[in-house]
Amino acid sequence: MKIPQIVSNLIWRQVDENTVVVSPQSGEMRVLNGVGSTIWQLLAEKKNPDDIIAHLVAHYAVSPEQARQDLQAFLTDLDERHLLAWTE
Repeated sequence: MKIPQIVSNLIWRQVDENTVVVSPQSGEMRVLNGVGSTIWQLLAEKKNPDDIIAHLVAHYAVSPEQARQDLQAFLTDLDERHLLAWTE
């Protein structure tokens, strides 16, 4: 299973319920909402997608199927913005 990891050269800070992510290379900034911030923190802790899905199901009113779909969409967005790297 490939595990998503936050790209090492990013600058990010939690501000209230949100997380602000800045890419020094591109100068682009991304603001993550509360759920996005939770996922980001779990990625920072090197959790695998199954662990993240379990966390989302336990802490939010969402089914495992919906959590999986939403997580995949979120990870795809981060990947397209070059904010993630994938490891085995």
